[in-house]
Amino acid sequence: MRIVWNYVLLAFCAGLLIGAWVGVYHERTVFHQFWSHGPDTQKILARLSRKLDLTPQQEQQVELLLEAKREKILSLHQQMSSQFEALRLSMRADMAEILTPEQQVQFVQMTQEWDKRHHLIPSDFQARVSSTASLSSQ
Repeated sequence: MRIVWNYVLLAFCAGLLIGAWVGVYHERTVFHQFWSHGPDTQKILARLSRKLDLTPQQEQQVELLLEAKREKILSLHQQMSSQFEALRLSMRADMAEILTPEQQVQFVQMTQEWDKRHHLIPSDFQARVSSTASLSSQ
């Protein structure tokens, strides 16, 4: 009887882990799609129309509004992303100044792995760390 409960517990834990992984993967995919392409105006319009029973005239007005705001949302996201990226790179460069040259090499490797995992491309971080390392060794 105890063996059966062990299998039940094992199956439950496996299901929990798989469910959590699928949820995180799905959330990342949806989040990335939203920010790279903007909100799906047709999907939003269909949902609003269905739930609010919009008239054809209201649908047309809402669609125009969604399209107009979509461009503003994407523009704001691009602006915020570039500011965030600049802050992130500045923080990394400042952090690298604290480290020894050996630690800086490891730090660059770590950040490259993080960036690869999160699909980030640090524009000039490695060059800035290398120049910081050469300055600190002089």
